Amino acid sequence: MKTHWLTAIIVPAVLGLCWFPTAPLRATPPSTPCSNENPEPPSPERQDVVIPRHDLRFEIPQNYESILEEYPGEEEALWIHIRNPTDVAFLNCAIEHRLIGAGHQVSDVMVKVEPRPGDMQQIDDILTSSPHHRIRDVTPIHIAGEEAITWIELSSTAYAYVTYNAALLHPDGEHLIRIFVGNYGMTIAPQDVQVLEMVMESFAFPRISP
Repeated sequence: MKTHWLTAIIVPAVLGLCWFPTAPLRATPPSTPCSNENPEPPSPERQDVVIPRHDLRFEIPQNYESILEEYPGEEEALWIHIRNPTDVAFLNCAIEHRLIGAGHQVSDVMVKVEPRPGDMQQIDDILTSSPHHRIRDVTPIHIAGEEAITWIELSSTAYAYVTYNAALLHPDGEHLIRIFVGNYGMTIAPQDVQVLEMVMESFAFPRISP
């Protein structure tokens, strides 16, 4: 597993301006040297991602990259980004060329391990409703022998956003695990769904589960 810390770099972009005596001042669109169009498909070969801190193991495509993150204000939570190789190259290019907003153009499959909320009695307590979020297709399943659910969540705030989600309680009884991928608009790329389902199907807790 490749593990490293990813630091976001945000630098103001400078637009070139062109002036013509007979035309109004216009901003010339900057060239875009970085692209993540036509993402590389998941390879049939797999690799293990092992998180000893939570006795957790799952599989991802061999050509994908796993990135461990911790965020300020969420020191007790662990995020694992599962990233397509095309997006890896795209973000490296965006950092090199100081492009703004590149992170919003990738759709990592995510695994988040966080402390179990004190008021959570069962896994479907995670489902909440709000005026700006609509939940549909809630399905009870099992992941690594544990009770789990999957669902689709639609957000209609400033921009339409859709996520495909799964959640289960860690067998240690102390942690909640969420697996999800999202995208702007109303659709999620089939290969993102494929990778998320690969992660779910391969989930294991080697030292805890019988």
